[in-house]
Amino acid sequence: MIDFGIILTYVMIGICVAAIVAFALAKVFTHFSKVKNALVGIAVIAVIFIIGYIISDGSDYVNFPSSMNITEGKSKMVSTGLTTFYALALLSVVSIIYVEVSKIFK
Repeated sequence: MIDFGIILTYVMIGICVAAIVAFALAKVFTHFSKVKNALVGIAVIAVIFIIGYIISDGSDYVNFPSSMNITEGKSKMVSTGLTTFYALALLSVVSIIYVEVSKIFK
């Protein structure tokens, strides 16, 4: 009975995710001008992620014991995630400061 419940849950989650993706794509194709800003934001985040992937090295996996099963690829992805987080956090802080300073001079 538990196996059936878990499988049913996975199926329902899959249906929900498919519906979300379908409605999002339908919105993009029917109202592109309204969705353009969101797509630009997603593209900027993707570019920041790609830059983070390029500059991360993942060479510190040798510092961990082999029992932790950390490979160079895993280490590189963790480094990419941290680099992306730092870049987006810095971008957020800079944008907040820009908005507040621009309000002062209006």
